Amino acid sequence: MAIVNLRVIATSVACTTVALVGIVSPALAQSRTVWLNDNGQTTVTGYFMQGESIYADCDQDCMDLDLYLYNEMGVLVDSDDAVDAYPIITAPYEGTFSVQVTMPSCTHSAGCSASISSDYGF
Repeated sequence: MAIVNLRVIATSVACTTVALVGIVSPALAQSRTVWLNDNGQTTVTGYFMQGESIYADCDQDCMDLDLYLYNEMGVLVDSDDAVDAYPIITAPYEGTFSVQVTMPSCTHSAGCSASISSDYGF
């Protein structure tokens, strides 16, 4: 009887763990934060699925943030350079890509914080 109860407890714990893991979005767990000055840029690399969205946002001192997606050959395959602080780009196919993050407008002299993530995290 004690063995049956332990199995029930173990199963309950395992199910709860799986349920909790499902609550945490992989994109949130894998977000990257960068610090950029006005007109600054940096590049991050990730493996993305076909159709996966890569997006960014920045702090209150940032008026514009842009994303550029390059394939492994260095060819630009998508970009969002609209004048806004919430760019989004999409991987056209599964593979490894470089994401260039540029901050054309940061009003704070010490720089601005930008967070980059994707649908599945990277």
